[in-house]
Amino acid sequence: MVRYDSLLVRELARELDDALRGRPASALRLDPDARRASLELADGALLLELHPTRGWILLGSAPPAAPDVRRLHRSSRVRGVSAPPDERLLRIELDGSTSETRPIRSIVVELMTNQLNLLALDDDDRIVAALWPRNAGGRDLRPGRHYTPPTASARQAVHEPLSDDAFRAFQYGRDPAASLVRNIAWTSTLNAHALATYDDYVRLLFGPARPALVRRADGAVQPYPQPLDDDATSAPSLLDAMRRAAGAPAAVASESSVDPELIDRVRREITRIAARIERLEAQQERALPQARALRAQGDVLLARLHEVKRGATRVSLADFEGGTLELTLDPKLSPAENARAFYDAARKRERAAERLPAVIADARARVGALESLVARAEAGAATTQDVEAALPPATPVDAKGEEVVLPYRRYVTSGGLEVRVGRSSRANDELTFHHSSPNDVWLHARDVAGAHVVLRWPDKEANPPQRDLAEAAVLAALHSKSRTSGTVAVDWTRRKYVRKPRKSKPGSVLLERAKTLFVEPNEAVERRMRAL
Repeated sequence: MVRYDSLLVRELARELDDALRGRPASALRLDPDARRASLELADGALLLELHPTRGWILLGSAPPAAPDVRRLHRSSRVRGVSAPPDERLLRIELDGSTSETRPIRSIVVELMTNQLNLLALDDDDRIVAALWPRNAGGRDLRPGRHYTPPTASARQAVHEPLSDDAFRAFQYGRDPAASLVRNIAWTSTLNAHALATYDDYVRLLFGPARPALVRRADGAVQPYPQPLDDDATSAPSLLDAMRRAAGAPAAVASESSVDPELIDRVRREITRIAARIERLEAQQERALPQARALRAQGDVLLARLHEVKRGATRVSLADFEGGTLELTLDPKLSPAENARAFYDAARKRERAAERLPAVIADARARVGALESLVARAEAGAATTQDVEAALPPATPVDAKGEEVVLPYRRYVTSGGLEVRVGRSSRANDELTFHHSSPNDVWLHARDVAGAHVVLRWPDKEANPPQRDLAEAAVLAALHSKSRTSGTVAVDWTRRKYVRKPRKSKPGSVLLERAKTLFVEPNEAVERRMRAL
C-alpha cells in the first residue's frame, strides 16, 4: 500500500491541481465495501483506492462501477486541489451543484495511515456522503454531521526551512530522526533517514520535486516526491510513479491460486486491526494526562483528609494553586482509602502508557505481515494454506445470527501457531474436550489452579518447535495462581492423553505421558502473542 506523509500529500496536491483544474466533473462514485471512490470527469476519472492495503490515487480512462453514485450538475468543474500545510489531507473544490438538495462543493480525502477516507461536503462543510462513515477520535464522520478536520499540525518550520543552527540542534540526542519527526514540519518516518545534513533537509523538503519510486524500510516500493537514496527509480511525475507502483501487483494477479474471497478476508482483518490501532492510540494519548490528573486529585485529598467526612460522595477542596477541586468519592471508603483509590487508578493508567507502545507496535507489525501476505498471494507466491494459517478462525454464530462467545482466548506464537487459553473452570472443560483435536498439545501449570492451554498442532509424528511450546507454557504459567512466581513448572502432553474422571469438579482432569517445562511468567510474551 501507499503510505502518505505531509510532503507526499503536498506535492500530490500540486500535481492534481495542475491536472484537474478547470476540468468538467459529472459524478462522484462511492463503493464503501471496496473502499474505492472515483470522480467522473468528462474525459476520464480520478480513481481513489482507499482500502488500507492499496491507497492509490490514479488518473484513469473510465470510472469503475459503484453502488452509490452522486450526480453533479452538468456545469460542474474542478476549481482546484489543495492540501493544508503539513497535513495528510487533500481538498478538491468544485463549482456548480448536484441535482440533489444539498450540493457537493468539495471532496475531502483523508490520507492518515490505515484510516484512508473520503467525504463529500456541502457549502457549510456538512457531510453529504462518506466512503467510510465512522467515529474517528471524537470526530463524527457521518452524513448530516458537520465536518471536523483532524487536529492541525503544530510542528515548526512549516513555511520556510529552519536555520542551520536550529537544524543541528536536533542532531544531538539518542534518536535525532525521532526528534525531527516529532517537531519539524514535512518530516516523517519515510524521509527522516535521508535528512543527514542541513543541505539534505533543505533540498528534500523545500527544493523542487523530483518524483521517484522509493523503497521503504519494510521493503515495499512506493511513489515519493524525492529520491531518498541511490536505489530510487526516477519517474516523470508522482501520478506516473503512483500508476507504476499500483500496476506492479496487478500484472501478476492472474497467477494467484488463492481464492479472492480468502484474500478479501485478510484485507478485512487488516481493516479490523487498523481500527484497533486507532483505539489503542487514542487510549495511549489519554493515559498519562489522566494519570497526572488522578494523582493530583489523590495528593489534594491526602493533604485535606481532615476536611472530608466519611461517607461523603462529593467534596470541594482547595488545590495547591489557589483553585478549587471537585472530587467524586466512594462513600463506602474512608477518605484515606479514597486517596489510595485515586493513586491506584493513576498507576493503572501509567502502566497502560508503558504497555501500549509495545501492543501498538505488535499490531502494526501484524498489519505489515498481512499486507505482505496479500501482495505475495496476488503474485502467486503464497498458497491457500499460507493465507488460511494467517487468519483467525471465523467467529461462530448461533441460529439467530448472533456471535457465540468462545470458551477460550486466542493467541498466536512467534511461529504462527494458534494457542487457546480457557476462560474459566467450565470453559476449561469445553476447550479441552470440545475445542481441540487429539494431537494438539495440552498444557497446565503443575499443582495449582489455572487455565487449560491448548497449542494447536496437527502432526502426530513430531512435537511442535521448542520455542512455540515454551511460549504456550508461558501462557499456562501466567493464567495460573503461580503467575507471580519466578519460575513455574508446566506439564504438557497430547490432548488425547487427557481424561476427565467421572463426577469430578469443572476443570479437573488426569494426565498420561506428561512432560514438564520450567518457564518464567513473562507478561511481555503474552502481549506479543495476543491475537489481534
